[in-house]
Amino acid sequence: MKLEDHLPSIHSMGNLIFDPVWSINKHVSTNCELLHIISGSVSLVINRRRIKASAGDTLLIPSRTLHRDEFDFDEGLKVFMIQFQWSCEKDFFSRLSCSSLIRLSKPRKESIANLIQQFRSDFTEVDKRHDFILRIRLSEIFMRILALSEKEKKMKGNDEIMQADMQNRDWIVKKVKSYLEENYSRPLSLEEISRHASVSPFHLCRIFSHENDFTIFEYLTHIRMTRARCLLDDGKLSVSETAFAVGFSNSNYFSKVFHRIFGVPPKRMRRKNHLFRRS
Repeated sequence: MKLEDHLPSIHSMGNLIFDPVWSINKHVSTNCELLHIISGSVSLVINRRRIKASAGDTLLIPSRTLHRDEFDFDEGLKVFMIQFQWSCEKDFFSRLSCSSLIRLSKPRKESIANLIQQFRSDFTEVDKRHDFILRIRLSEIFMRILALSEKEKKMKGNDEIMQADMQNRDWIVKKVKSYLEENYSRPLSLEEISRHASVSPFHLCRIFSHENDFTIFEYLTHIRMTRARCLLDDGKLSVSETAFAVGFSNSNYFSKVFHRIFGVPPKRMRRKNHLFRRS
């Protein structure tokens, strides 16, 4: 098979002011159509789907596609249009839809517009002497459009994965925090906490520390110490009873941690609060 057999064959091309009849009535062409909008805006209606495009946008319509081109008659619609046939049409349009082309980011749309503008300036009309070069250049535009579309899909896919990962991380952190707040009063191991979050201990530590400015056990200690201070303020429990009530199995270690965080030993804080209440 010759190279020419794989290249798009141009039937016609040039600037075109749309006739209102194309907006009112559905129509179909045996050729594929490339529409680059120069001025105005249009809603391409295909199978009850409405694809809106404005100046600078590019539309690609497969052959034998029944459609309407709705536009404001007062505003008018001017396009650069290429009608072509292509042996690769089916494969190409299976990878790129007209709606996905419109959803491309602004920089990618501008890149496509620049390619078409350059094509327009280099070839103002179909010239049989330049037919082969013109067909190659048009196929290059199609391949560039496809490449830009694939990059956009990949970036959006990566963004979705990252978003899902962030949501999953947030869910894990919230689940762990809730578990610690409900179970601070008993000894907790990293293995138990990680099982509750359905992740490995290593993964849990990494996620929790990344999402916060503190570790899991620093957060657990904060919960315990906050609760311990409330119990000591109340004065109903001794220091040892308070330590056990907030999950410490060793009251001496509890006292050291409490002193380090609040700057006073728990006995002194309890005595001070007790004397204050008596007075």
